[in-house]
Amino acid sequence: MNKFIKLLLLSLIASGTLFADNKNIFINAKVAIPLIEKNDIQFIASQESEALIRGSKVVDIRLLSSTSILGNMPCSPLYTCPSQLEKYFSSLGVTQNHSLILYDNSYGVYASTLYTILESLGHQNITILDGGINAVKKLDPNQKLYNKYQTELKISMKEDNSTGNREESELISNNLLKKIEMVRPHLLIERNLYAKNREKSDYLIKSKNRSYLLSTEELKKVVQKVQAREGNITIIDSCPMVDIVGDRYGSYLSGVTPFSWKMLIDKEENSLKSKELLEAIFIKKALKKDGYNYLYCMSESSKALFMMLVMRELGYTKVKAYTGNWSTWRGEDSE
Repeated sequence: MNKFIKLLLLSLIASGTLFADNKNIFINAKVAIPLIEKNDIQFIASQESEALIRGSKVVDIRLLSSTSILGNMPCSPLYTCPSQLEKYFSSLGVTQNHSLILYDNSYGVYASTLYTILESLGHQNITILDGGINAVKKLDPNQKLYNKYQTELKISMKEDNSTGNREESELISNNLLKKIEMVRPHLLIERNLYAKNREKSDYLIKSKNRSYLLSTEELKKVVQKVQAREGNITIIDSCPMVDIVGDRYGSYLSGVTPFSWKMLIDKEENSLKSKELLEAIFIKKALKKDGYNYLYCMSESSKALFMMLVMRELGYTKVKAYTGNWSTWRGEDSE
């Protein structure tokens, strides 16, 4: 298979210790690609998709929520009840010994929710692939060959219909089809094969980490302090009303800072903006790294969790995210 370009990016990883004392929550595709199909590393797609990074398992994050239809959170502040998660991750064959690389096609929003869930269970060695599948595709030279042959095949088929030289066109098309099938097994992105999720494991939760999770009661106390102008505290509404209903009413709670999660993403690249741009955005919002920052989202907690992880990536250590949403807040708020 000398015709196919091999990826030689292992030198980007210092002695194979990507996760050792890892302080980076997000990694780029250059670092992640050499780790695909390594025995001790598991790639996990955080949402259902027609295509996956080779060797991935699929976690449907929509199934993992302890919020009832009435907005109650029986396992608050944990996003999902531990017993439910033990059963689910065991069914996927995930173990605590796996180093996990999470990804999605939603700018990292779903992957951030899964990251927070796993972290809350005490799972070590987790990171998020910034840019998801698209970032891997762009760096895979075999994908470029595959796309090139596919384009040439379409052109050949059109020429076959227009020129009528069927014999020559069929010869060209068959040759391209052979090339496509030769390249296909070497692609880093493959079709979703659900059979890969069938092996079982025994995922047992030994500890819980609630350091970055905000309960309803905590949020009530924080709101009272902010409204009384006590302490170095900022409450951030990561899903302002303008994002939800398209109107500029600000936030439901007085004293909060509206700061849309959408400001953090590069829509063209389907990834985070550069660290330099992110730093400038946070500075413009007057958010201080030595202050206490608390986040929530009106519609769903995933956006608040996403912004919380981005803040941590930039060095904001005193940060927590509310794992409920506006319905949860209204359902449990008796004031």
